[in-house]
Amino acid sequence: METRLEQLSWKIDVVLTHTCPLKYEPTEVFLPFIDQSSVDKSNEEWLDRVESHLTYRKWYCGHYHTEKRVDKLEFLFESMKAFCK
Repeated sequence: METRLEQLSWKIDVVLTHTCPLKYEPTEVFLPFIDQSSVDKSNEEWLDRVESHLTYRKWYCGHYHTEKRVDKLEFLFESMKAFCK
């Protein structure tokens, strides 16, 4: 993926991912009975690195079962977005 982003000068319109960059994790929705120190965060850490180089208009993700906007990132759970040219 980084090779393709490099070809695009790290500039894209929209990012769609299952999870989010680590810095955007919505810790307020974490389940209290899950020990977060045992959760693999390598994907979120990698997305953090990608996001730090990327120029984009909007980032959409799910996974956390919440509806929330932070900066250019939006968590979707029960809503849908239409993408048109």
